[in-house]
Amino acid sequence: MKDLLLRNWHLKLISLLLATILWAEVARIPTSEIALSVPLEIQNIPRGTEVYGDTTDPVEVRLRGPSSLVRTVTAQDLSLAIDMNGITMGQGKILPLSPELVRAPVGVEVVQVIPARVRVNIEPKATRIVRIYPRLAGSPAAGFAVEKAVVTPESVEIEGPASHVMKIESLETTDINVSGRQATFKENPELDVEDPLVRVPRLDPISVEVRIGRK
Repeated sequence: MKDLLLRNWHLKLISLLLATILWAEVARIPTSEIALSVPLEIQNIPRGTEVYGDTTDPVEVRLRGPSSLVRTVTAQDLSLAIDMNGITMGQGKILPLSPELVRAPVGVEVVQVIPARVRVNIEPKATRIVRIYPRLAGSPAAGFAVEKAVVTPESVEIEGPASHVMKIESLETTDINVSGRQATFKENPELDVEDPLVRVPRLDPISVEVRIGRK
């Protein structure tokens, strides 16, 4: 054993000295910590489904490393993905966001991910045809009344997560002001879709003819 330890002792001593010098040099390199906002990447989404929850919010990733290297890192150099495999359809699930999930450049340490977890839901995608109703605001001039409001088109197709789509029976337009009106007029209001998860894939311009007549 003694002979083994003493064999090439001068080379081993040089290696030890070089390792000590290298460690000392590395220890002298200033380190920095930065935070970058990174979008979540959703992987393995089943066809015909909708994923929603905290997935649209950017995640803060805190990085630490040599100052010269950290200063060059951008959000495009990082990626953070969550896998939808195994997520039960129609149920919310809380998924942890650990530093190990972050892909970062070599030499940079991922210190923390904020938030540390996200809630996600996955549901079948649904579509539905709903009727459009005009939303009138105010009152016509004295002696006049609204006889009828005709909307074109009368209905529209909506889409989104099934539980959200099925709750919507109809949609309204934005406000159409009839205050002081004495004659029939037309307006082109927008469609008021309150649920941010429900979309209108194709919407032609909406026209509303408000027919005003004498009482």
